[in-house]
Amino acid sequence: MDLFLTHLISFPVVVYSVLLAIILSYWLLAFLGGIDTEMFDLSFDTDIDIEGDLGADVDGSRGLSGITGFFLKFGLTGVPVTLVVSILVLFSWMICYIYVSVLSVLIPGDILKMITGAVMIFISFALAIPLASWVIKPLKKLFITHEAVSKGTLIGTECIVKTGKVTATFGQAILEHDVDGLIFDVRADEAAGIKKGDKVVLVEYIEDDSSYLIKKKLS
Repeated sequence: MDLFLTHLISFPVVVYSVLLAIILSYWLLAFLGGIDTEMFDLSFDTDIDIEGDLGADVDGSRGLSGITGFFLKFGLTGVPVTLVVSILVLFSWMICYIYVSVLSVLIPGDILKMITGAVMIFISFALAIPLASWVIKPLKKLFITHEAVSKGTLIGTECIVKTGKVTATFGQAILEHDVDGLIFDVRADEAAGIKKGDKVVLVEYIEDDSSYLIKKKLS
């Protein structure tokens, strides 16, 4: 047990040990109902044919395009992003732990061990990617896939705002009757005071911003 704890806090294992602790805390809180399980879930599934950015970052930019490309390139789609990240960190931690417990003892000198350990942080993550893709592949069958939805068919659809507020440059909403949580970008005049939980209606597709203009649903 003491050896396990020693390896757990050894470099580079400690890097992923911290991340793994954060992830375990997240899942524990989610299980206990302490946080919303959709808080970090962004959709990168290419089966959804909406011409908007389904995973915009908090400033409303298109900054997640690089992450989206990464997920698509390595087949890390079709399941919730939180699950993908959890599996990646778990495998990275396991690889680093094996390195520390088996291989690091063969490396002479503390400085060389530190350098090799720093490199192993990236190597373990790289090795974790195909392993995570292999594990995720059969799990995709457990998640319902959306049928293709065109931008035109969504006009007039009722939604629920998921972000704290909606402005002319930022906002996200979820289809009101979509139990699977299809999230997309929405826009509105900030003066309208549209906030999280409000029921709104899609009134227009904004081509330049790949988002939808909304208005608050009348009671």
